[in-house]
Amino acid sequence: KVQDRLKSLARGRKMHTGITHPLSGFLYCADCGGKLKMGYVWDKSINDYRYNFNCGRHVRYGKAYCFSHHITSITLEKIVLEDIREMAKKIVLDEKSIREEYVRHNAELKEQSIKSIKKELQVKHKRIEELSHLIQVAYEDRVKGKMPENICINFIQKYSEEQKTLTAEITELETKLAETETARQNADDFIRSIKKYLNAPALTREMCYELLDRVVVGGLPKITGQEREIDIVYKVDIASVLRYKLNK
Repeated sequence: KVQDRLKSLARGRKMHTGITHPLSGFLYCADCGGKLKMGYVWDKSINDYRYNFNCGRHVRYGKAYCFSHHITSITLEKIVLEDIREMAKKIVLDEKSIREEYVRHNAELKEQSIKSIKKELQVKHKRIEELSHLIQVAYEDRVKGKMPENICINFIQKYSEEQKTLTAEITELETKLAETETARQNADDFIRSIKKYLNAPALTREMCYELLDRVVVGGLPKITGQEREIDIVYKVDIASVLRYKLNK
């Protein structure tokens, strides 16, 4: 969980009360791609603060950069929580089928990616072998007096640096490859997590960290002339599988 949080883009900021809002850092503007900024106003009728979110660029720089995406925190919390509960409910009713459909769906999407990664890995491994051979040849030529020392050192440094870069790239590619081959485990972990929140009374920061990647907030209908869209993107794309099953 600690590693997951460190990798998360949603750092979040504490409010003046010292509390971090559950959705802080997870919210993005659908039009400019920037993060939403939290604001608050004192409401005399309830003798407390009311919190809201708006496009950070609009708040900082004005309408020349982006337009208002104002939405109350209560509204957003309700939308996200209801979506989580609804998804949990559907999963509980048909868990096995959804898990298998997700694995199949994920495999189709990843198949081309896996082929591409394996091909790239093969090329990089071959190049590392070539560089090792070139380093050996340069060293032998220096020993035999066929190559000046300074040129030999330059060649070896150059080849070694390329090897180092390739090794780092290979590690990254192997990590991606491993991730593409753990679809079932990802699905199991996500399903286990979301089922806990079937009857969650309120949205919490822990819940957001566990389930959400980001939430993309569309503009106000009075500005866009269209119905506002709130796109909830989960860490594991079970949602697309549920939509697919409902449309079958």
